[in-house]
Amino acid sequence: MNEFTLILSVLVALVVGFIIGRFTSRAGDAAKLQSAYNKSRKELEQVKRDLGDHFTGSAALLEQLDEQYQRLYQYMAEQNQKLCGENGSFKHEQIDTTGAVDEYGTDVQPLDYSGEPSGLLRDQQKTG
Repeated sequence: MNEFTLILSVLVALVVGFIIGRFTSRAGDAAKLQSAYNKSRKELEQVKRDLGDHFTGSAALLEQLDEQYQRLYQYMAEQNQKLCGENGSFKHEQIDTTGAVDEYGTDVQPLDYSGEPSGLLRDQQKTG
């Protein structure tokens, strides 16, 4: 009976030790997970703040750009009126865009050469 009690005590101690070990390791894992969760949450909040600051800065820059374009447009309109008088518009000359037409009704391309052979492409032997 002494041996039986000893074996039974060892088995009970193993089971109790196993159960205690499982609970303490889960508590440690839970603490690690909670710590990682809190860290990730803080990083997410920081990214949200940074993104908000970025959009606020971008909106301010775009507003400045809009104001500068309005001033530029106002300046150009004033200069146009000073230079062109009361009607305030530039006068454009009409350019004749109709080119020469051959007998078939198609556009004739302008000649880029004189019509006379220059001899530049001819093989010439120099006598000297």
